[in-house]
Amino acid sequence: MNMIETERLTAKPFSADDQDMIYQIYSDEEILEYTPYDSMDHEESKAYLAKIIRDWEQTPLTDLEFLMTLKESDRKTGRCGIHIDAETDSAMIGVFLLKEAWNMGYATEIMTAMKKYCFDVLGVHRVYGLCNPENTGSRRIMEKIGMRREAHFRKKCRYVKNGVVSWHDELVYAALKEEE
Repeated sequence: MNMIETERLTAKPFSADDQDMIYQIYSDEEILEYTPYDSMDHEESKAYLAKIIRDWEQTPLTDLEFLMTLKESDRKTGRCGIHIDAETDSAMIGVFLLKEAWNMGYATEIMTAMKKYCFDVLGVHRVYGLCNPENTGSRRIMEKIGMRREAHFRKKCRYVKNGVVSWHDELVYAALKEEE
């Protein structure tokens, strides 16, 4: 239950040795461009990794963060995550890739597998994803994996970047188990 595999990728829970990946992702402003997250320094990324690891020990599980690696080399390529909302029997999925892994189909591959994992292993009835409307890559991926756009919320997300607050629109894409 704690691993997701595709043809080229493995996604498994983070360990204490994976702080480099958290720092690489969350210190890169280009990777975080279309997210509400501000960049992190080493100490912040260390604290965030500790939270990610603790989340796997919670009952019930609600936040599952996975380290993504290439099967052929075990090279770290990014992180993907699932947030479970038991009240609505749904799961939100998302992915961050290192820039060298962009435009290689990895995000589509892992998002497809996460959607299947949510339906088949976690047993939820609805899987959804969120993105900034300007993030055309994320929109295309969600459409490619069979999700449909359900909503466009205006100025819903509060972004804080370098201490500056701004409000951004958010799109919601989703798929239902019965549509699979």
